[in-house]
Amino acid sequence: MKRFAGRTVLAMALTLAAASALSGSAFAQYGYYDNYDQGSPWRAHQYGFQNGFHDGFRKGHHEGREDDPGDINFRALQDATHGYRRWMGPVEAFQHGYRDGYRQGFRKGFRVGNRGWTDRDYDDNYR
Repeated sequence: MKRFAGRTVLAMALTLAAASALSGSAFAQYGYYDNYDQGSPWRAHQYGFQNGFHDGFRKGHHEGREDDPGDINFRALQDATHGYRRWMGPVEAFQHGYRDGYRQGFRKGFRVGNRGWTDRDYDDNYR
């Protein structure tokens, strides 16, 4: 009986060790494993979105005060690498996130900057 219990415990331990080893390789194979040296595509997209939103907001706020919605910085959108570092992850994911963030930030910044030319308290008495 003791021998049977010892073999069962050994078999369970080996099964657990194999399962954990295989799951780690699956995470690494499909890009779910995150190292400090190399970021994931999701993380690169997030960094890109934040940088793009910040840049777009500043530009949109400036253009909103000038009431010029068509003056987008096309070079910034074409390059889309402002603030990128290799440790963030793939540059393509960063660029995609940067472009998304820039467009959203520009729209929001333009609305905020353009408010200065309207009736702020909405009482129809613009001064």
